[in-house]
Amino acid sequence: MALAALVGLSLPGAGAQAAQPSTTAPSAEAPFLVISDLHFNPLDDASLAARLDAAPAKDWPAILDGTAGHRLSSFGRDSNWFVLHAAFAGMRQAQPHPAYVLHTGDMLAHDFRETYEAALPARKGDEAAYRAFALKTVTTLMETLRHTFPGVPVLTALGNNDSYCGDYAVEPNGLFLDDTLPLVTASFGRARADRAGVGRDWRQAGNYVIPHPTLKGVRILSFDTVMLTRKYKNSCGQPGDTPQDTTLSWLHQALARARADGASVWLITHVVPGIDGFATANAWAKAARDASAAGQAAPACTAPVELMAPGMEPRLERELAEFHDIIKVMFAGHIHMDDLRLIGAPGAGVPVLVTPAVSPVYQQSPSFKLGRAAPDGSVASLTTYYMTNLSDEPSVETARWAPEYDTAQAWGANRLTPDTLRGIIARIRDSAPARAQYRRIYSVARPQASAMTPDNQPLYLCALDNGLVDAYTRCACPGP
Repeated sequence: MALAALVGLSLPGAGAQAAQPSTTAPSAEAPFLVISDLHFNPLDDASLAARLDAAPAKDWPAILDGTAGHRLSSFGRDSNWFVLHAAFAGMRQAQPHPAYVLHTGDMLAHDFRETYEAALPARKGDEAAYRAFALKTVTTLMETLRHTFPGVPVLTALGNNDSYCGDYAVEPNGLFLDDTLPLVTASFGRARADRAGVGRDWRQAGNYVIPHPTLKGVRILSFDTVMLTRKYKNSCGQPGDTPQDTTLSWLHQALARARADGASVWLITHVVPGIDGFATANAWAKAARDASAAGQAAPACTAPVELMAPGMEPRLERELAEFHDIIKVMFAGHIHMDDLRLIGAPGAGVPVLVTPAVSPVYQQSPSFKLGRAAPDGSVASLTTYYMTNLSDEPSVETARWAPEYDTAQAWGANRLTPDTLRGIIARIRDSAPARAQYRRIYSVARPQASAMTPDNQPLYLCALDNGLVDAYTRCACPGP
């Protein structure tokens, strides 16, 4: 069955009748969706490469529907057309009329250029051809999502794979940002926006401000943390560029304007602030193995691995602390797992809610979240939905989606505020059943495939509310 037919799309060239948007005005507590890390790989079936390369984006759905077997990509692989197919259908099943969709980035699959050049070796080194193919990939994904929920605002943040220049290498004022601007703004749907301001800010560094679609007096800031990361390299930009300074200055000014106008803020971004628990645990395990091989005692501690570049996390946390009273929440993705964090010192914390990936490349189940906001502008609850039977190699029609857990039921919190997150984190640390529940949640119902184990879990838990190196080290490596 074609994707357009399954989820009622009206893609260019698809010829299907679009599902009609709800005519009911959304309330503050109207449901919304959060999705992340779709990592679309249109070349999962490499036999389609030449046809896709030659065709305009409007013809891609029909070509991709012709893939033999219609199989979903398995655990360990990025999302093919049919994983997206199933995910969008699952979202429609969970909530056919969300008030808005928050999309926290990573549209392109991992190693996208390498995959393209392996499928089309004659195109190797052809920058124009590669850019055209990458843009058609993003266009197909964004237009499919937009037409899945016609008229519904889809608000996108930039991911580290979302670039022509390679992973963690988006160019400020570059071609990728310029080319994707029409897709980003078309996805705003019925949401109001300062289109000129959005264009300026997105082109400059992948940022923008838009009024919240349902919460009066709240603004959504799509803020690019990719440029702040330790892996970022401005390989296509100018030598004199200072993208970190540019994006932090933009954040400060946007938050200052919101405060001056009496507005509160939701942040959407891709890369989670703070310590990389996964990389830190791996470094710790490697140090122990190396010491054992050398006949030495395992080190009592190793240096934590930061997600941000040296010096960037303190700068970001200072900005968030200065405006913590107006920042209601930050939504992020990137780590592919289901997580939460509290960034900032006690009394100045910002809740960070991490949405797991649609792509099953890192072994977690494909997933998304359904949320509700509280009238005060905080997040009331989030429910994680996941594909329950990917290991059974389902068809799109037999893929099953179910709610895994709801934050209110799992943690007894009626709102996800700094105080409630602090209580949730304390409970996870202090209670063995809560720690086990957190492990299941983290890997989206697949603890057997998770890098987090009971032995290394303390290293992950220290990252929940210790974003700075010194604070994390005191947690993970307590003195005698």
